[in-house]
Amino acid sequence: MTILQSRVGSDAYNTYGTLADFSYNCITILMEENEMVWKLLKHNNPDAWNETNLSRSEKADLVYKGQQDASTSRVFLDIGQPDVLTEQISILRISPVSILPKNRTVGVVSMMFEIYSHYKVNHLSNYQTRVDLVCQELLGIFNGREIGGIGKMFFDGMRSTDNKLTQGGVTPYRGKRLVLSTNVAE
Repeated sequence: MTILQSRVGSDAYNTYGTLADFSYNCITILMEENEMVWKLLKHNNPDAWNETNLSRSEKADLVYKGQQDASTSRVFLDIGQPDVLTEQISILRISPVSILPKNRTVGVVSMMFEIYSHYKVNHLSNYQTRVDLVCQELLGIFNGREIGGIGKMFFDGMRSTDNKLTQGGVTPYRGKRLVLSTNVAE
């Protein structure tokens, strides 16, 4: 008997017991398997894409840990920007944005990846934009990828109309919002 079969009946209710870990798990995958995003977040110069790879501790230093001064952080586990940004930087925000229950057991959790860049640092010397390159990297890493504690992420409008890439931000920090989803049954 499978776990799902043993839960069929009155006990088959999804508790979404790992929801609080979703953002962290995505950042962990990003730290372990991608270099480009981190280089684009740390370095503000047009050649950021061509800089040397960051160490794990350098990447960890870019993740906001709840400290009073968020100005040195570039990766956040929630939406919104409570502090005024005064530097010409780029930031990435990763968070669950919605849950659509399909039934009492299965729900579709949508994760939003927001990338914002100051206009003056968005263009790169390789004739690409920082924001589009980060979106490309995120799609390459997460689309169709099994993420521990989350499930297999998808970018599929037939499965969830939440899945899309849209413009976002407020001048001079403009960017994009990328939404991928996963089916969760816990």
